[in-house]
Amino acid sequence: MKRFGYYLISLFGFGAASCVCAYGTPTTDYTVKGKVADSEGMPIKGIVVSSRSAWSDETSGVEVAVTGEDGSFRTKTLSDNIHGDIIVFTDTDGEANGGDFATIEVDISDLPQQKIKKGKGWYNGEYEVTADVKLIKK
Repeated sequence: MKRFGYYLISLFGFGAASCVCAYGTPTTDYTVKGKVADSEGMPIKGIVVSSRSAWSDETSGVEVAVTGEDGSFRTKTLSDNIHGDIIVFTDTDGEANGGDFATIEVDISDLPQQKIKKGKGWYNGEYEVTADVKLIKK
């Protein structure tokens, strides 16, 4: 009888472990695109666009895009919980791009999103997010 109990415990333990593997956090692939301008609407080049988790104040340290001459940018495809990221816009070259601009952060869930690809199961699909922002000089 004792062996039978151990057998049942091992089955329940294995079953619980497989449930943990079956459940997880829904993920989404997304690309962020947009334009960065100053308060007068003039495009700003050289702004570093990065992302961080909404649950942490630390950025990943990875720049995912840099604005071009016309202020536009497009990130590579990122994978995360679409409602859990903050997009960070940082001026790293000071006056070289026409001013020393303050860093701003935008919650990705506040930005317009367009579904590009349907998901299945825990995968929510692929989205294109538009972030047109204006930076203010320090």
